[in-house]
Amino acid sequence: MSGNISEAGRVAEVQRSTLYLWKDTDKEFSSQWEEALEEAVDALEAEARRRAVEGYDEPVTYAGRVVCDPDTGNPIVRKRYSDGLMAFLLRAHRPSRFRGGMESEGRSGMISISISSDDNAL
Repeated sequence: MSGNISEAGRVAEVQRSTLYLWKDTDKEFSSQWEEALEEAVDALEAEARRRAVEGYDEPVTYAGRVVCDPDTGNPIVRKRYSDGLMAFLLRAHRPSRFRGGMESEGRSGMISISISSDDNAL
């Protein structure tokens, strides 16, 4: 579900080292391990696509506090989109059109990302 081996071990109540041993010695387990990781990455990609295309609601803040509608008391939100995720997905899925100049810089096939608290920095 998460793509995190330690978390999977806790849920299954199996030592992390045992999971790695099974992966290295049991072909069927190894195959299921790889399939589970692919599903987890698919879920991450779907969420990245959703944030890039559909956006997400972000509360409006002022002076470090969430601004609320005076009539309803509900937080005021604005729709945000992630241009950084959109560009990343386009470079990953259409490299010939969206990697622009990377090959000429001697970095063929390499993507460099920097994670920050603001996904627009991607």
